Amino acid sequence: MYDFKCQRCGECCKRYYIISLPGEVSAQASLKGLEEGDFIARNMQLFLQLFPAEHGGSRINVSSSLVPRKFLDMISGHAGHIPEFFLALPMLAFRRREDGSCTFYDSGNSGCTIYSERPLECRLFPFVSDRKPDDYSKLYPFCHGLRHKDSNKTYADLSFVHFRQVADYFGMVKEKGFSGVWNSWPNGGVCLFTDKLLGPITADEFFGVIAPYK
Repeated sequence: MYDFKCQRCGECCKRYYIISLPGEVSAQASLKGLEEGDFIARNMQLFLQLFPAEHGGSRINVSSSLVPRKFLDMISGHAGHIPEFFLALPMLAFRRREDGSCTFYDSGNSGCTIYSERPLECRLFPFVSDRKPDDYSKLYPFCHGLRHKDSNKTYADLSFVHFRQVADYFGMVKEKGFSGVWNSWPNGGVCLFTDKLLGPITADEFFGVIAPYK
């Protein structure tokens, strides 16, 4: 158990691409009084994260032949070679401003403007790491909440809840295809190799990479 009291400092809102799953997006659109498609078009971007992988398996693995050459060249620079296969994680993320902050972050109004319907990964932060540190303040030194104790609140490490939901989402993508899970999507977004930003990606490039699962 970990003592923690969120300070609404917004530091976590300024540092990461924030993923929202289909059920969460529906609730967020309702909160904003928008149709889901309008909400996605205004506030979200395609998000594709690639990791080196072996061929086969139960995950969303794709051939490097599907990845645009511009990305392969950058991956080669980062990894020293081009993997033959990648684990592909196709998602939707909130747009980010030029300063890196989430589109829903309002520094003048105590933080998140969709706070009541924020994604689970935001609700659980900083307890969302796939690592299990003894001291989260060392892993996330920028988090003000980890410097404040609240004797009335303790948080179990609930990252498994988030990871289970994400795993279920990717299971649906593999079974139904990305377009079978989402009713609409943005025209473009970003592509990452592990945690390294490769650059913008168009919808055509995005669906080209995940062609077996589009």
